[in-house]
Amino acid sequence: ELFKSMKIKDCYTLTLANAVIEKLSSEKIIAGKGNSLPDRFYNELADNLLTENDYREIILIYLKQMTNIMKSGGLILFNEKTVTVSEGFQSRESLYFRLLESFWNETEWSEIFPSSPDAADKLHKKRNIFAELMQGFYTEVSVEDISNDFFEMTDFAERNDYFMISFLDFYLIAWLKNFGIIDYSSRKNSEIIYLSIQDYGRELLRKLI
Repeated sequence: ELFKSMKIKDCYTLTLANAVIEKLSSEKIIAGKGNSLPDRFYNELADNLLTENDYREIILIYLKQMTNIMKSGGLILFNEKTVTVSEGFQSRESLYFRLLESFWNETEWSEIFPSSPDAADKLHKKRNIFAELMQGFYTEVSVEDISNDFFEMTDFAERNDYFMISFLDFYLIAWLKNFGIIDYSSRKNSEIIYLSIQDYGRELLRKLI
């Protein structure tokens, strides 16, 4: 109920979730071992979502992360081996907040951030510190700078540990962007990626932590 008062903007998380819901609602999908969804399911969805600015591999990763988030949040259900979608989310707001709650609090990050499961578990324990840190920035900040601040505050990693900076960027920061909470930008002639957060994203983070 806490969340009902907010109008939610379009974001990539909703694009992914709606694509999954639509496919599961319109086709009979049979789960594999451990309730996994078949490769064909992901490949067809990725083909539908692909635009010229996207990398297909990254869309596939996001789709697999998304189905995991949806399973954790009770949005994807298994009736024996048939995969179905929960009916309970009529509005985009209720769907969005269910996904956000599931991502933030209910999903095992070691399963959706598989390049370092130990780091993923550690990051999940310290996720609210990152959210509070992000809320404190009123101007753009580079991925590197915010990562280093986070590392210093939490002992998550050493300063300038580039594997962990890219881990944070590819997983947590990318999902905060998918949820529309933060924005990415880059400068001309520069490799550096900057993050920024507006009042809308601050309000969403405030509700989470």
